[in-house]
Amino acid sequence: MTEPMVSVVRCDSYELEHVRRAVLAALAPLGGIERFVRPGMKVLLKPNLLSAAAPERAVTTHPAVMEAVASLVKEAGGEVWIGDSPAGPIADNPRVWRASGALAVAERTASRLVPFERATWRSLRGKDYFLAPPLFDADLVVDLPKLKTHNFALYTGAVKNLFGSVPGTRKTELHYHAPGIADFGHVLLDILELVRPGLTIMDGILGMEGEGPGRSGTPHHYGCVLAATDPVALDAVATKAMGYRPGEVLHLVQAEERGLGVASPDRIRIVGEQDALEFGPLNLPRPRWYFNVPHWVAAPLRRAARKRPHVVAAMCIGCGKCVEVCPRQVITPGRPPSFALRNCIGCLCCAEVCPQGAIEVRRNLIARLLNVGR
Repeated sequence: MTEPMVSVVRCDSYELEHVRRAVLAALAPLGGIERFVRPGMKVLLKPNLLSAAAPERAVTTHPAVMEAVASLVKEAGGEVWIGDSPAGPIADNPRVWRASGALAVAERTASRLVPFERATWRSLRGKDYFLAPPLFDADLVVDLPKLKTHNFALYTGAVKNLFGSVPGTRKTELHYHAPGIADFGHVLLDILELVRPGLTIMDGILGMEGEGPGRSGTPHHYGCVLAATDPVALDAVATKAMGYRPGEVLHLVQAEERGLGVASPDRIRIVGEQDALEFGPLNLPRPRWYFNVPHWVAAPLRRAARKRPHVVAAMCIGCGKCVEVCPRQVITPGRPPSFALRNCIGCLCCAEVCPQGAIEVRRNLIARLLNVGR
């Protein structure tokens, strides 16, 4: 596998012209937008539109990044599509488009919104996946992830962003059949192998630390834009800068083992303003030490020590979003809802989609004694 390049540029604000210059500078070492976009191409931008959160919450890809990239694609002669599937049901899409600023970007840039509502079947290694058709109708997929922590996968970036290729609550089916972090990592990589984005541009200006990726996380100013053709390499660079050791974000290790990208930092060429990667100390979810022990040992510990959701009753509005996304259907509607934690798989999708940030992530006594998960 050849040495991939990750381009890094400092960008301290979301003023549109600043973002545009940063994206141009990040793309220059890769050959510029013209290397990827030719006149007449259909180019799908895949931002992170997790939920209906305002841009300043750092939950979604900022509209300035979407607009800057969309404008550059159009100047190169491409037709721009913008598509994603939020974490909740398909009915939530219009609200997410408005709150995230994606709808306004599409209007300003004369781009086409392609909500991921329908699904097309794909099979890989005997597993069935139902993914949004625009991903395969487009000539080029540009991955536009957000730099964030993740309370289950530790980190969500370029690879994890592609999980939004699965329309609506079909995501819960995948969580149901892959409850462990290793199994879920292979789901993410299957989707990466099927979608194969040709370019990744990361919004690392205002990201997240703590219990991300939803409203339970804490916005953090990272001040950079990253670009690469290898999304695994881009994630490897970002996670190292955040303070994770190589190998701690498991799906990146799995990706390199499967030949889907490079996760070893010493095999990645970083160009541009490398000092922009000096993030300083961050509040990060901690890796689970039992990842690398035999499954028959790890499985009981994982069940006993997994993180659990806890509802802050005073913050709950009884909207039922958590109920809709739960893969094991262990949540009973109410204000607040009740959780049958005995059957909870710890995917924490409920915390991701809660519009009030009313679902906290807690560890039980076993987890605290074993120092697992935080």
